Amino acid sequence: MLTTNLNTASTPSVAHFLNSGTPGQIKIGHSFTTTGEKALESHEHLFVAGDAQSHVYQILEGVISVYELLPDGRRQIATFCYPGDLIGADRIGRFAHNAESLCKVRVRCIPLKAMDRLIATEPGFSQALLNALSTELAETRDQLLSLGRKSAREKVATFLLRISRRNEREGVDETQLHLPMTRSEIADYLGLTIETVSRNFTKLKKAGVISLPSSSQVEVHDLDRLEAFADGGEH
Repeated sequence: MLTTNLNTASTPSVAHFLNSGTPGQIKIGHSFTTTGEKALESHEHLFVAGDAQSHVYQILEGVISVYELLPDGRRQIATFCYPGDLIGADRIGRFAHNAESLCKVRVRCIPLKAMDRLIATEPGFSQALLNALSTELAETRDQLLSLGRKSAREKVATFLLRISRRNEREGVDETQLHLPMTRSEIADYLGLTIETVSRNFTKLKKAGVISLPSSSQVEVHDLDRLEAFADGGEH
């Protein structure tokens, strides 16, 4: 069972601190620090592996895939990042992966020094950042379990359930899922073929668990059954 819901009710989110300034700025104590914004078209890279890291990026609009290319050219997508997510908060000096937009994307570019000042001077920011990173770690562990032990149908159901729960955390309808990624990109995230992903979407649809209004939209009709499929039930 997915376990990414954390008890953060008493702690403001990272976005609370990063969105507290005027447009193009973040508030640090009693002053403001200027940040930049960058717009990306669909399938444009924010950075590639090996680039020196000078900023942390907060997604404002759109979705970004973080992936790695294997020596034989295969792609493994590590995660999909949504509005509010931070990219580069791990602070490892150079980016180890590639980050590519899946649609039109807008990101806030926060200098590393500004992040250091927020951590040092803004009460609550460190805890908010820890909560955000803890949620990311929990989702990574779920993804490792999914890749290593789950069947194809369980993987697809888990993927949809993860987006639903993200919607719930963000106060968005948990039954209306927006998927800007292609079936090929979902396959590279789940370690499956395109045909297997499409086949299992169809199986969930025929079971009455979801409907597919479009290739980028999924409507969940029964969250309990979707969770049961994700956990290996309903054989």
